Amino acid sequence: MGKSLREQEREKQQQELKAQKEREKKRLKAEKKYQKEREKQGFATKSRKSENDKIRDAGKKLNLAILAVAALLAIVLVIVFVV
Repeated sequence: MGKSLREQEREKQQQELKAQKEREKKRLKAEKKYQKEREKQGFATKSRKSENDKIRDAGKKLNLAILAVAALLAIVLVIVFVV
């Protein structure tokens, strides 16, 4: 008999998770190699990963600020046109 649909789905998710971990390991290895080369050349010691993480965090904060301003603007418009 074949495997149930749930078992197949679970196995698929486990394989995807394993593949994701492998990709992360390869990325970290490449990052370390890149970092070492940059340090040998005497350039900045910051990693690309940390810089990218900072940029993503700033982007999230900006998106939240934009949503907050849009919500406040909508409230003001409702008050102006209703009252």
